[in-house]
Amino acid sequence: MEEFEVKFIIRKGGSTKVRYTVKPTDAEPEESIVSRADVLHEDFRKLWALLPGVARRMLEFPAKNEDDLPLHMWVTKVNFVSHKDFGDGMQLVVLMDGFKNSSEPLMVVTRKFYTAAVDYYRDGNGKQIPLQMLLPKEVRLMESLKEEAFNYAYYCKREQPTVDEAQHAYESGAYPDEIGRDKA
Repeated sequence: MEEFEVKFIIRKGGSTKVRYTVKPTDAEPEESIVSRADVLHEDFRKLWALLPGVARRMLEFPAKNEDDLPLHMWVTKVNFVSHKDFGDGMQLVVLMDGFKNSSEPLMVVTRKFYTAAVDYYRDGNGKQIPLQMLLPKEVRLMESLKEEAFNYAYYCKREQPTVDEAQHAYESGAYPDEIGRDKA
């Protein structure tokens, strides 16, 4: 399998954009930005659905409106970062809505969190608490998300069509997301 590195994933307006670098065996590295509108594979969607929980932990403030109702959060971008001292990490771009006094969503960018702590502080009992460090399950999520994004962008891994969709595509010559594309 090729070596790869995913730089970011953006999900917005029904499309997904992935920037990645791949180094095929015995070839020079290639960097690409792929934007696709086809339906993400279930594996990718399940991982993405976990990101709002990670964002809540990273943001560390009550995400509630004036009436004490929880704000809706969704992640629109994941930046994958690397630091020589702290290892790999990620930073999330989050939209929040459900405000009482505003209909516009609020965009918030989290701090960068890494596989190793950026710093420590001591709590009231003298216990060292790591700062800006991903939890082990978040590290696994990050690595799985990178792999799914690469598979989506590079190998075109996407949701499989139903039998009816496949039959319709066979009869019409295209899947719904391919309509309007040049079919040479």
